[in-house]
Amino acid sequence: MKQLINKHRGFTLIELMVALAAGMFLLGGVSLAYSSINNSTTTVKYLENSLDVIRFSSKIFTRSLKQTNSIPTYSNKILKVTQEAGVLACTGSIINAAFTEEYSHENDSLFCDIGNGKVKILKGVNTISYAIDNNMVSIFVEPINLPSQFNKRLVIDISLSQIVMNKAFQ
Repeated sequence: MKQLINKHRGFTLIELMVALAAGMFLLGGVSLAYSSINNSTTTVKYLENSLDVIRFSSKIFTRSLKQTNSIPTYSNKILKVTQEAGVLACTGSIINAAFTEEYSHENDSLFCDIGNGKVKILKGVNTISYAIDNNMVSIFVEPINLPSQFNKRLVIDISLSQIVMNKAFQ
């Protein structure tokens, strides 16, 4: 019986070192995969937020600029869009008198003022600027944490279709 016990002494040092090295190799692969997935998830989250900013900006400015009958003005970092009575304002209400929407940017938010004080309509905007060329308004939007492959900002081009239609039928 004593001979049987002596034959089973346990693992050798080399066997333990090989097992430890294999375990560390597997653990390193798992941590590398986790890190990659975590970075991808963060990038997707930033892209999703950026797309929401772009989508909302496009929606609000398209509605505002397509229904105006006058060319907007841009000065002192404020875009002014004159609207007629009975149209939907940037705040979501219908105004029964002619009014002017004033879009401004402060910190990370886009504000709209229709004469009753500024109302925050969008959060997550790093910078926003405008260029007006005849019957076209270009809006340069830079959402916060926009992935680098988009060159820091996106451009939304909107035609002033109401003005174009009025000129076409005169």
